[in-house]
Amino acid sequence: MKSLLEINRAKLRSLKAGLVVVTSALACGVVEHPHDTQAIDTSGDFGPSAGASMTTTAGTGNVPASGGALNSVAGTAGTLGFAGTGGSSAQGGAPVTTGGSAGAPVVATAGGGATSSGVTITLGGVNVPKEKAIAFIHIGHSNMYGEASSPSGSRAYHYTTDPHAFMYRPGSMPTLAKEPTADKPPKDPVPPGAGPGTALLKEAIALAPSNYFISLGFGAPSAYCSSFVPGGAYYDLLMAGPKAIKGRVTFGAIFIYLGITERHGTAADVEGFPNCINTLVSAIRKDLEVPNLPALMNDYEVEAKGEFVVGGAVYNAIYPQIQKVPSVVSNFSLVSAAGLAMQDDHHFNFDGQRTWAQRALKTMKDKGWFPWAP
Repeated sequence: MKSLLEINRAKLRSLKAGLVVVTSALACGVVEHPHDTQAIDTSGDFGPSAGASMTTTAGTGNVPASGGALNSVAGTAGTLGFAGTGGSSAQGGAPVTTGGSAGAPVVATAGGGATSSGVTITLGGVNVPKEKAIAFIHIGHSNMYGEASSPSGSRAYHYTTDPHAFMYRPGSMPTLAKEPTADKPPKDPVPPGAGPGTALLKEAIALAPSNYFISLGFGAPSAYCSSFVPGGAYYDLLMAGPKAIKGRVTFGAIFIYLGITERHGTAADVEGFPNCINTLVSAIRKDLEVPNLPALMNDYEVEAKGEFVVGGAVYNAIYPQIQKVPSVVSNFSLVSAAGLAMQDDHHFNFDGQRTWAQRALKTMKDKGWFPWAP
């Protein structure tokens, strides 16, 4: 058994080693990320039935057998692991009624889509099947952080809740979504206005009203791409929610607001923008184990004014790089910002945020990336 003196000496050596590492890091210009590193307990975030199969009492014929999963999810083609139409699966979320043997789950296998998991998540007191709980990851600069505050007549849309629209931040259960839905760096003030989060959820519900949609957002003013990739200041923060909720929801898409803020970086940040976006999207897909998760990003904010005006130095530097991104990143699309309503020289207003969300979701539908609509 080690003596107390030996233990104390070991602790002292460990402390000295840690100081050397910190000193070396500072000498190399490495700084501490501006976020908390303490782990957040998420064990109680998703309700008592989270991760459990939905079961029914024993039966024969067309009643699911005891121990089987009640599959209440059915829909369009099996994109993103969603059950397909036809076959033994009923449409519109009706229970699958094909009988099963005792103790075996009754699963939807119709249309070549993935089988229903039986996993649920508690949203507003409702146990929602994983396949009907669609999570949107949305990240970016100040427009994502939440700056929209006009016109007053459009405010209610962004600040009133919908029973099928939720937001999630690790450490607490999902809550009904209203702006700002995007999380933020810990020391930043509360955003003064709205981002696209609520609009994305409400517009998605309008397309697929039997489903639930969840905002997993993160925004940071003036942040540019290299701040969001692994090793950057914000990657761990933006991924805290998606990682915690992984396995309990169906990830629907990644929405990005970046590009115009690359002016805060170096020439290398501008020139390397397409590859940086690829690094970011690839990392998210890998961590969530969804290799083909669709990603959409704003095209250049062409309605911006002043230093951001089309044809100006900022535009001329970053616009060509933005146009390259779809050829570098798979399952990726740009969403036009032309004609979007603005509240100042580069921030979208309430109406601009809503229109952008509508365009992004239409793009998903057109490309077959939105399989939940009837």
